[in-house]
Amino acid sequence: MTINSIARSYLLVPLCMIAMAWMGEAMAGTSECYAIKDADKRAYCLAQVKRDSGSCYRIKDGDNRNQCLAEIKGSRDRCYAIKKHDARKTCLAVK
Repeated sequence: MTINSIARSYLLVPLCMIAMAWMGEAMAGTSECYAIKDADKRAYCLAQVKRDSGSCYRIKDGDNRNQCLAEIKGSRDRCYAIKKHDARKTCLAVK
């Protein structure tokens, strides 16, 4: 074994441990989302945990869908589509 391969093996172990811990957190969050009975809330939770806008499109309520898309995509454009004035104002303030 060379010094490089030894050093690489010592670096690989902590990196793998970090990756496993991160994946465990993401999986735990996902399983908690699937336990939510309300379909819109479950889709919102999954979108937040996975950072996936595809889950936002499953939300039936238009204002909540647009709020979700604004948060996930980081786009203020979706905030303007929210019909409730207070919710639109809150959305625009966050972005």
